[in-house]
Amino acid sequence: MAIAVFSIVLGLIIGSFLSVCIYRIPLGRGSGLEELTSEESDETDLSSERDLPPNSPHFEKRVSISYPPRSFCPSCGKQLRWFHNIPLLSWLALGGKCAYCKTQISIRYPLVEVLSAFFCFLSVQLFYSSPGGSLATAVLAYILCCVLVVISFIDIDYYIIPNVITYPAVVIGLVLALLNTYFSFLAFPFVPGIQEAGLGLLVGAGVLLFISEVYLRLRRKHGLGMGDVKLLAVTGVFFGFEGAVYTIFFGSLIGSFLGIGLMLVGRGGMSKYLPFGPYLALANLLYIFTGPTFLIAFMGFIRSTIYGM
Repeated sequence: MAIAVFSIVLGLIIGSFLSVCIYRIPLGRGSGLEELTSEESDETDLSSERDLPPNSPHFEKRVSISYPPRSFCPSCGKQLRWFHNIPLLSWLALGGKCAYCKTQISIRYPLVEVLSAFFCFLSVQLFYSSPGGSLATAVLAYILCCVLVVISFIDIDYYIIPNVITYPAVVIGLVLALLNTYFSFLAFPFVPGIQEAGLGLLVGAGVLLFISEVYLRLRRKHGLGMGDVKLLAVTGVFFGFEGAVYTIFFGSLIGSFLGIGLMLVGRGGMSKYLPFGPYLALANLLYIFTGPTFLIAFMGFIRSTIYGM
């Protein structure tokens, strides 16, 4: 019971940081100084830009994960007090509004915190508290869940999957797979060794890259972004060949169902561009927590539907 409560509280706290990542990563551009035009540079004292207040017109050029160090309201620029930042509780206590300007705060913030808490709880229960559980497996599963949450919301907002997330993830995945080859400290759903990770990398990125090229040649327009290819590379490195194929299949299936649903309700056709990253992320999450079980159940449902007709 204590572990369950701890995992939920920890997940809420980390979820608050994930919201910071979702907001700041797309805005962060190194030092930010190079983003100013020459005209702006003539009018702005660059030496003091690090001290610009949050409501400065040049502020977003300086935003990064570490700057500004304290949370602020994107609307009025006021820095938030610690009691305005208590995960979930502060949002509820303030009625979902900024404590200063009373601007509505998106429900996304508590949603991300709740998702983080849910995935932390699930990771601990399935991979650590269960018989034969592994703390390393639980921690890595939760970290990847956090990465997928951040990627999904950034992709929804900006139609990008940042390289600053995918490139390090691939490298870390390969290193962990190499270590797991010799020390076997990670259990399923993660790959047992570097060979499986390498094959997963080639299949994950290769298949989606091939599909993207075929679509481009047939339709004369891009159907998938390179960010989706890199996300599948991350999937392949951590979950191997099976995980990559599983993610491609169910990600496409989920996206197709949603596209058909939008057509039926008259909110856009299949040609309307929707980011593919969240569907791949959802398929990844299904694989992490259900593995082949969900696939077996799904195929059984399909077979019973066909033969029952």
